[in-house]
Amino acid sequence: MPFVEFPDVELWATTYLRAALAARPEPYAAGVKVGVAVPATRSDRMVQVRRDGGPHLDATREAARLGVNVWGKTEQEVTDLARLVRALLGGGADGAPVCRVHELSGPSPVADESGQPRRFMTFELVVRGVDLTP
Repeated sequence: MPFVEFPDVELWATTYLRAALAARPEPYAAGVKVGVAVPATRSDRMVQVRRDGGPHLDATREAARLGVNVWGKTEQEVTDLARLVRALLGGGADGAPVCRVHELSGPSPVADESGQPRRFMTFELVVRGVDLTP
């Protein structure tokens, strides 16, 4: 059996989304805070990526499940931003380390204790690990 180290999928997703959103021309993509935690000082537009487990598929691949929360200033803004994040993640498979992105649930409204408009969606990413066998 090989000794395989799997990638930090939260780091991959936050880095990818930060860059992809910054490159977009849509006004609601500007200044989006992307991270794994909700900051103490909330931003008008935020994306939180959370790893929710996922099984090994074989010796070198795993299915990493991600929960993605999106916040915006208005219902329309959060809807648009969530749709964009959905599209960006859906097209994010690069082969190294992410081989495939499968949407498990699309953007759904979720009540937030802050009252800020929020959407939640889930994805499963098939990722390839690095063989560390000597």
